Amino acid sequence: MVIKMKKSIFYKKIICIFSITVAFLFLLFTATVVLHPTRYIKCSANTLTVYKTYLEDGEAVVDKVQIPKGTKVKVYEKKDKTSIIVYNKNKFTVNNKNLTKHFEDAIQTDYVYCRRLVNLRESKGGKLSKAIVKKGEKIKVLSIDQNDWDEKTGKIRWYKISKNNKSYYVSGEYVETSKKLALKNYTNNISYSTYWDDYYKDGYAKDAYISQVDYKPQKKQSYKGNVMPDTVKAIHVSMNNFVNNQSYIENLKGINTVIVEAKNDEGSIFYDSNVCDEYLSDPDLAVGNTVVSKKELKKIIKKYRKKGIYCVSRIVAFKDPVFAKDNPKESLTDKHDNLVVYNNQYWPSAYSRKAWMYNVAIAKECADLGFNEIQFDYVRFPDGTATSEINLDFHNTYKESKVAAVQGFLQYAKEELSPKGVYVAADIFAWPIVACDDQDIGQFLPAIANVVDVVSPMPYLDHFAKGSFGIVDPVQAPYDTLAAFTKISNVQLKGIKHAPKYRTWIQGYDMTSRELKQQIKGLKDNKQPDYMVWLVSGDESDINKIKNGFH
Repeated sequence: MVIKMKKSIFYKKIICIFSITVAFLFLLFTATVVLHPTRYIKCSANTLTVYKTYLEDGEAVVDKVQIPKGTKVKVYEKKDKTSIIVYNKNKFTVNNKNLTKHFEDAIQTDYVYCRRLVNLRESKGGKLSKAIVKKGEKIKVLSIDQNDWDEKTGKIRWYKISKNNKSYYVSGEYVETSKKLALKNYTNNISYSTYWDDYYKDGYAKDAYISQVDYKPQKKQSYKGNVMPDTVKAIHVSMNNFVNNQSYIENLKGINTVIVEAKNDEGSIFYDSNVCDEYLSDPDLAVGNTVVSKKELKKIIKKYRKKGIYCVSRIVAFKDPVFAKDNPKESLTDKHDNLVVYNNQYWPSAYSRKAWMYNVAIAKECADLGFNEIQFDYVRFPDGTATSEINLDFHNTYKESKVAAVQGFLQYAKEELSPKGVYVAADIFAWPIVACDDQDIGQFLPAIANVVDVVSPMPYLDHFAKGSFGIVDPVQAPYDTLAAFTKISNVQLKGIKHAPKYRTWIQGYDMTSRELKQQIKGLKDNKQPDYMVWLVSGDESDINKIKNGFH
């Protein structure tokens, strides 16, 4: 009996101690919640700027810190207008207006405003619709999916919005939460020529190159598992050579990158693409010259990458007779919708959203095959159209400038390809850079450079007339020509806060190894060492003539 009573008392003590402990912890938790409650960062931009002050060598140092919108923080001390919060184990002072109790309130906004003309989507990641939102236009936000919030950047991937009593989606890449931010001027360091005002109208250049274009600084991405070489040293090869001459290409000294012709300027796609089925009435016209299956190509790319070779898919965008013949209302025609030949070929219009989607769909397919990077060539309008005797129709549905259309296409490509972890590159004619305008083909270096990961000018020696850059014969002066051109590019790139990788196409045909080395030295001496050698198909016999110039 005594033993039972002792056990009972013991258990009661245990229960009492446990109860007191639980009560204490509860009170401690309650006090912590009351004294240091959880809040969420709310701000109009994607991040809230706060400041951290500390001593370094006896001097006060102030660092800027960006806290993503929607981030959960602890309030250490609350005052009338400000609070001290704890973020990443550091204390910061923020305005109480930037704190809210609920995550939904932190990311929600009633309206967004576009920084440029944008086509809306009927579903997240769906096709581009014909409905548009213009620069600075106010758009009603219907809802935001919490899964579309990026905790690292504070960005919202998709907004569900209302336009003309119909719901659509718009990517967060194009919008701001205030009209002031959407119309903010980022062009103070952008220079341009007004040459084309004489052909069109006064103010044309400013509207085409500045007003219609998005210059908000875009940070360039780096993808885990897809590391771009510090210095790219590349050759261009046909798909046939890429597939059938792998051992030779892999063992080229001094080369770490290969540019592969996936789609050429005849509209041919050199692997068994499925994209054509959706965009062409007769897909065989595009894939009739297929060299390799997707399954086999994927294996080949994997082998190259294992050998340390960075693989780039080159896609010719807007010089494509196959697409143009099948889609004349999406292409360059006369006023009666008859296709017009320019530069010996038919051209899809760079204004065409169908042409945008077709080329980007091919690019996404290439990304899925394992290419590290997508390079768009002929991402432009044909040259010489300003003086045409034919009354041309570019089917400019949305009344955009050519520069705005080209940048819009590349932004759309970047938006679609970024989730796949591949880089986006764009080739650009040399003369728009020299002239500091778009040469009426839509290629304005600052506009392109602001949105792509890599910009690739094509200053081929034989493209320059005698006397260019004050050089008697550019072909006979490889070093001087490339050095002079690169200096001009460097000046223009200074206007872009987050400049892309600059990688130059250099002339490989009709060159000696010594002349190739001189071109490369001209780049290196001007702090742009990346290069790609253009050899058309990249046949072994042609490469052998100049391969000693690679290293």
